[in-house]
Amino acid sequence: MKIIELREYKIKPGKTEEWIQWMNDELLPYQHSKGMLIIDTYLRTDDNGVDFFVWLREFESEDARQRIYKETYNDWWITVIRPKVFTLIDEHSINVKLLYPAL
Repeated sequence: MKIIELREYKIKPGKTEEWIQWMNDELLPYQHSKGMLIIDTYLRTDDNGVDFFVWLREFESEDARQRIYKETYNDWWITVIRPKVFTLIDEHSINVKLLYPAL
C-alpha cells in the first residue's frame, strides 16, 4: 500500500530563500537519487508572517519507506547535512503525518 508523507518545517526568520534554494539544489536531488518520490513542495505563511516549508513524499509501502530511510539518513547525513538543516529550520517544528489511501 502506498504511503504519502506530509512534512512541514518552520523556516527560521530570514532563511526562507536560502532554505528553498538549498532544498532545490541539494536535498531534493539527493533524496530523489535514493528512491524518494517528491510529489510537490509548498511554502505556507501563517498569520504571524512565519514561513513554513510543506512537502509531500510518496513511498510504495512501509517496507520501502524504511529501506529508503536507512539508505538516505546515513552517517554522512547525520554529520554533514543535519547540522546545516537546523541552521535553516526550527528542529522542534518538524511535523510529519503519514497518509494512506482511503479507497
